[in-house]
Amino acid sequence: MPFNVAVILAFGILITSLMVMVAIASRRKQAAKEDEMRRAASARGWKFEGTRERGYQIHRWTGTTEGVPWVAESLVVTSSGNHRQKRPHVARWTAEWNPGFRGAILAMGLPSGKEQLGPAMAAGDGFFAKLAQKAAGFAFDKAIDAYFGAGPGKEVDAGAMHRLETKIPGFIIMAADKNEGSRLLSQGLETALIDATKDRSSALSNENRPWILLRPKAVSLARMDRFHTIDDVAGFVRAGVALTRTSKFGRPFV
Repeated sequence: MPFNVAVILAFGILITSLMVMVAIASRRKQAAKEDEMRRAASARGWKFEGTRERGYQIHRWTGTTEGVPWVAESLVVTSSGNHRQKRPHVARWTAEWNPGFRGAILAMGLPSGKEQLGPAMAAGDGFFAKLAQKAAGFAFDKAIDAYFGAGPGKEVDAGAMHRLETKIPGFIIMAADKNEGSRLLSQGLETALIDATKDRSSALSNENRPWILLRPKAVSLARMDRFHTIDDVAGFVRAGVALTRTSKFGRPFV
């Protein structure tokens, strides 16, 4: 075998060996991290599992808090996932709930002071206005899918949502039924959200506050970031369960 070929072959073997070693070390580190998460979840009476699905590495917690069953997921894009740069990390939490209304209500979390810069459907009946409305509705629909998943996304007709006028810092409120949404806001939802944004211990006071989706059978919180610690998960649990405790939203988040 010529010397140059032997050198190239040896170099290739070395590079391959290094890549294998790095991959093994990475898997071991990930396994150790998941074991730690599993122990932390167990200490709180929750269950934890790690898996990979559709280009995401998923950490999933399940539990029941104050009689409310819930599931939380942290989705991190893997290097092998398609369109890595276009797919965000997502943290979401969903609980079973029967709030007593028919349509969906969405509270879009934004940094305080940015409420008026949020998306709004273009006004008017002309061709270009309708084209802009269609484009905005499509983007809004995709955003709901990205935040809450395909299942909840199918339940919500984003193009039919109406923006409601509120005084809630850091949130834009959209409702499938404008009258129903306004009623729920007046019955305490607006006050509860305002109080939550003032409570520094609440996940809803953080400038990277989640979106909240209220549906006839579930309540969900989600934001474009992963859960970094189990305390992040606990913050979503507290905020979500507090919402389910409210009677017609008459009591504040605690």
